Amino acid sequence: MSKAETVQEVHESRAFTLIARAGWVVTGLLHIIIGVLAIAVSFGDRSARPDEVGAFEAIASAPLGGVLLVAVIVSLGGLGLWMLVDAILNGGPMRRWTSGVASAAQGLAYLGLAVPPTILLVGGDLESGRTARALSTFLLDSVAGAIVLVLIGVAIAIGGGYFVVKGVRRRFAWELRPLPYHRGKAVRALGAVGYVARGIAFLLLAGLIIVEAIEVDPRDVSGLAGALGALRRGFLGPVWLSAIGAGLIVYGVYGVARARLSRL
Repeated sequence: MSKAETVQEVHESRAFTLIARAGWVVTGLLHIIIGVLAIAVSFGDRSARPDEVGAFEAIASAPLGGVLLVAVIVSLGGLGLWMLVDAILNGGPMRRWTSGVASAAQGLAYLGLAVPPTILLVGGDLESGRTARALSTFLLDSVAGAIVLVLIGVAIAIGGGYFVVKGVRRRFAWELRPLPYHRGKAVRALGAVGYVARGIAFLLLAGLIIVEAIEVDPRDVSGLAGALGALRRGFLGPVWLSAIGAGLIVYGVYGVARARLSRL
């Protein structure tokens, strides 16, 4: 058996696919926690941080937090590695090069998402928004850097718009195995609402980055938590923030369902 065939066999093994599906469960749970934290912020809880860091810290503070963090790291890392291997061997879920590129990018993103809980596990400290502020401060030291920061905001906005369109037009049906009509209808409804809410959160983050880059004030560029906090201070902010939080919870439920129903 060649090396390529051996890698393909491992990639298709039950253990590897179970770890990858566990990664979808974790991403779903992270969105549920972020949604809950966003709703907490809408009700005035200033200690809540509705982003990935806040979610990981909530997991770490739970009973058996260390064990849970290990499970999160293994699941996210396994999903990221699975997607990278799938991109290289099979061209992603759609079996073409564009799908392979997208799958590889997502795989790298999931591997990156496994870094913060690893830092927490080994006793490191995470500050929500610190990385975003450090990056923006570095970039805003020059005009070229400010342009790069604006382009990052535009890229995030494009991603947010993609998620909104994907939810509205339900362009995620390929993610799921064929389902009975009623069951499939319910799952697709969850996905539609969830993708739209996730897209709006990305658009808010992009808007914050672009505005603060133009105003040259890197101290306020503080990631998703900062964007959602800024939303709360606007007109009917708590209402909109609660709605986005509820939508992220719905997306999280869809993510958990996808763990069982997705094509792998």
